[in-house]
Amino acid sequence: MGLTLIEAAKYENRLEHLAVLRTFSEGELLALLPFMNIAGSGLFYSAEQELPSVGFRAVNEGYSQSYGVVDQRAEAVHLFGGDVDVDRSIVDLMGPEARASQIEMKVRSMRLTLEATLINGDTASNPRAFDGLSKRLPPGNPMAFNNAGKTAAGAPLSFDHLDELIDSVNAHGGSKVLVMSKAMRRQLNALARASIGGGIYQTSTNSYGMTVHRYQDCDILTVDRDAQGIEVMGYDEPGGTSSIYCCTFGDQGVTGLQGPFHGRYGISVRDLGEVPDAPVFRTRVDWYVGFAVLQPRSAGRLFNITPAA
Repeated sequence: MGLTLIEAAKYENRLEHLAVLRTFSEGELLALLPFMNIAGSGLFYSAEQELPSVGFRAVNEGYSQSYGVVDQRAEAVHLFGGDVDVDRSIVDLMGPEARASQIEMKVRSMRLTLEATLINGDTASNPRAFDGLSKRLPPGNPMAFNNAGKTAAGAPLSFDHLDELIDSVNAHGGSKVLVMSKAMRRQLNALARASIGGGIYQTSTNSYGMTVHRYQDCDILTVDRDAQGIEVMGYDEPGGTSSIYCCTFGDQGVTGLQGPFHGRYGISVRDLGEVPDAPVFRTRVDWYVGFAVLQPRSAGRLFNITPAA
């Protein structure tokens, strides 16, 4: 079973890697998304499409044969990371802390970029990346639900349609999460306050001292802005609308993928020292990373949500 970045940090004894894992785990989505270790450059798997039929029989009768239908799929890991060059004069004049600060900024940029790709990644515009949830669950997909019913124009968030989204996603024995923007969480919170149903929207504190928002037993995870400061899940979909995603994380649902680097899995941080062609110290951060939705009903989308009136 894949580990989350927080769980992986418990088995990490390299200080520079612990710092990187901590920075990546600051994102609510990346803190809970597990990453499955895979050998080679990709994962080949069978997605369940149709169950075999069963029935009752009389004495001395045989059962009719039936086979389940599966869809053979593949997901690749992608080369993700960057180089951090810090001029030697900066280190000499300001100390090694200046270099550490630049590395932390690079890793934070990677976290924000990866979170944005998990939602809005599109191989049509960037073939080096992977498709995110919005590309995998477009309007018209059986697991994409219109918040405005059968109308094309958007509508403010509806409890009924949000409940339909949650019920459509299979938990596979685990728990579900809702992924949305902070503005959408505020809209959900306001809708819960205005309703008469007490106990529908809850907050609690997890073991790390962080406030956890929940709706219908689903943890609410927010995604804010990307590395360029652009809202990842703003009201910028067609018609000035936004979406909410419901996912089940795990080996039977939505998971990250990571390949081995020199025999070890996870994020690689390498100090390359002073490069020969320039007076700079170079640090390279690498991650062979991918993303997969392993079962069709492990993720769903509620789209066409407008801001509250």
